[in-house]
Amino acid sequence: MGAFAIIPAAPVLLENIDRSETARMAELRTAARDTVSTQTDWALPIETLPPVAGLGGWGIDRGVDTRTGRLLSGTDWVDTVDTLTMDERRLAEAADPAVIVAILHAHAAGVDIGPLGSSEHLLLPIDLSGAATEDAPLAPIDGAPEFDHAVIETLTSGTSIDTERLLDLCDQAETMAANLSVLAAGIRHAVDQGARFSSLEPIVDERVHEVRTFCGTGLWE
Repeated sequence: MGAFAIIPAAPVLLENIDRSETARMAELRTAARDTVSTQTDWALPIETLPPVAGLGGWGIDRGVDTRTGRLLSGTDWVDTVDTLTMDERRLAEAADPAVIVAILHAHAAGVDIGPLGSSEHLLLPIDLSGAATEDAPLAPIDGAPEFDHAVIETLTSGTSIDTERLLDLCDQAETMAANLSVLAAGIRHAVDQGARFSSLEPIVDERVHEVRTFCGTGLWE
């Protein structure tokens, strides 16, 4: 038996990203960090960690060297990226943005994080639809609000998660401007072992910059 946690994959909830963030945003970051801190170690549903996990894709020179556990910024980050081999660079560039955010949250919380097999506890970052309202980051998509509602309802209803329904929803995520790929990988990994998931206990469920943001914990066995 292990725990699993879902945290928001939005980089805006990382520290020192939004210089004008409200007090509520800081509280939401703390809630995500507290969720990660419920265990001393986590596994992401990936085969290997990227050698570096950072925010370069968002134009921010900051990240973690997963080989040493060091947080790097400014020229230290740039110099480390420059020393990557071609294979290391490919691994880093192929990392799902949700994986990068999860690694940074884990580092900030002071807990260990690794690939499958490194822990019995699964950390599953998600990004719900960025097109569910008129004021969301992307142009509205028909059905996106209902999609977000269905995902949260499936995660939290009853005593255990209907994993077949959840995976069906994950398959629709891209068309709804959501990123549930890490969630899907974690669910499939456990289901392939015959495991079941308890329903999630919500910790946060509200909008951040008009994107529904969800955080919670549960058990799988």
